Amino acid sequence: MPSTLSRLFAVIRDHLGLNVTAIDPRVTRRLYVKDASVRHCNGACCRGGATASLDERDRILAHAGQVGDAMTSRVRRSPTRWFGERIKRDEDFTAGRTASTRVVDGACVFYRTDGLCALQVAGEKGQGSPFALKPAVCLLWPLCVQDRKLDVGYAWFTRRRECCAPVRKGDRTILEVIVPD
Repeated sequence: MPSTLSRLFAVIRDHLGLNVTAIDPRVTRRLYVKDASVRHCNGACCRGGATASLDERDRILAHAGQVGDAMTSRVRRSPTRWFGERIKRDEDFTAGRTASTRVVDGACVFYRTDGLCALQVAGEKGQGSPFALKPAVCLLWPLCVQDRKLDVGYAWFTRRRECCAPVRKGDRTILEVIVPD
């Protein structure tokens, strides 16, 4: 494996907590329309909730006061209602086990009424980084790790071609869609 890929995999593993050993060929395929960009995001991907490793869940709950202050959800003062009770085994996470964020009023419990993520707001305000509390799957999206492969996330739920929903024949790769404008 070339050293660049080794470094990429190490960053994803060591900093995001995801096990990745290969890159799916879809990452280099032109699957997006010419003007697609994550800068056109409207947060539709946040509506279904997210998966967090147990380490990430525990880190969020350890900062429940800051996170609750940044939330607009009606359960913002009830941290026990932020994550589902079901714990799943997931080999794609170095922690090996995951929990899902709850969906409240049609969106992830951390999705704010202004379209921002409460975890990002709380992380920036209390931890000095907007990424300090955000789960790896959210940070990496629209890339994902599936079966230990870095892959293109399926944005079927957004159907927004201008953002990150793949098409059959496109002009851009996912790497071009996520690069800063």
